[in-house]
Amino acid sequence: MFEKTQKWLFLLLSGPALLVLGCSTAPPPRAELPVVLPLAENQRRLPVSESSVEVQELDDYLKVVAGGDVMIGHWTLDYLRTEGPDYPFRMIAPLLKSGDIAFANLEAPLADSGNVAEKRFTFKVPTKYVSGLQTAGFNLLSLANNHMLDFGALGLEQTLVTLDEAGILHTGAGRNRDEAWQPAVFYTPAGTVAALAFSMTFPKEFWATDSSAGTAYPYEEKLIRTLDDLARQVDFLIVSFHWGTEKKDTPNDYQIYFAHLAIDHGADLVLGHHPHILQGLEIYKNRLIAYSLGNLAFSSFSYSAVNSMLLKVVLHRNGLLFAHIYPLNVDNSEVLFQPRLAGAQRSRSIIAHLDSLSYDLNGFDIITDDGMILGNMPPLAMRSPRVIGLNE
Repeated sequence: MFEKTQKWLFLLLSGPALLVLGCSTAPPPRAELPVVLPLAENQRRLPVSESSVEVQELDDYLKVVAGGDVMIGHWTLDYLRTEGPDYPFRMIAPLLKSGDIAFANLEAPLADSGNVAEKRFTFKVPTKYVSGLQTAGFNLLSLANNHMLDFGALGLEQTLVTLDEAGILHTGAGRNRDEAWQPAVFYTPAGTVAALAFSMTFPKEFWATDSSAGTAYPYEEKLIRTLDDLARQVDFLIVSFHWGTEKKDTPNDYQIYFAHLAIDHGADLVLGHHPHILQGLEIYKNRLIAYSLGNLAFSSFSYSAVNSMLLKVVLHRNGLLFAHIYPLNVDNSEVLFQPRLAGAQRSRSIIAHLDSLSYDLNGFDIITDDGMILGNMPPLAMRSPRVIGLNE
């Protein structure tokens, strides 16, 4: 039974991507969300047999592949010019394309001009290199971070237009606060998905206001109202936060507070970034929190930010089914700005480190030696057509 379960998990994790509807050209209208009717009772059940785990309706499940910070300017630009715009993602593209949603935090505006901000580090990537993000398979980007206005409102405007023209959905920044808070909306075989992104990092001047462009800051009362409203309208709700302390591998108290708050008000998955290194994962109310996904493709040399991961999460409307950690080597002195799956020894080390960090958050182990995280509805518990947790 266990061997069959492992085989089933592997097939679902590595299977072909399901089509994300409505985002192959321009994104769908973002002003209004459709009314989503609840599933009938017989549609909520996952048929399984007594002797094996056999998923007959994979469309019930949403597959999300999530990575951390993406900044492909500076030293990476030489490789983009000589090797092609998709160079940074070429080694991980098959994994990115294996989900309904491929997510990352875009840590630099896609801009050809703009007024540079007065700050220590400023990033910018020419707009033409958006094609590399397309080719890699990204269809959801967070723009909520402390670099999105490095080249002012004009740089952000070019980013918004470039991504819209490329058909890559985005959330977390806009021409004013209302636009920055607009969700990205997907129509998938698993149901309707809304995603929101927020920045809790300085400078404060980068936060959008009623009359100025910028990123979405999660003011608590507004956040609660927005999540409550969205949760009534969609099947899945993903919330992303740019937060925490750089190079710190444990979340701050406010990160835990806001992650739990988001789930309490309808979020099905919480994805964090900004520390540049990995932080632990937590299961809260059978929803997964990744406090920091680390760097994905970041144009810097750092002795501390050399290990990372892609996280593949499989969700049902009732919560987490399972997730899988794919350890990455992001040491640019070795991989030359082209992240790739880590070797066996490095993978074991990354998973062991994440397991230790996650134990402190959960009070028990949630990660297996091979990087699996099971929710409260694991396939091993499915012994009859009435699946515990799916229709309770």
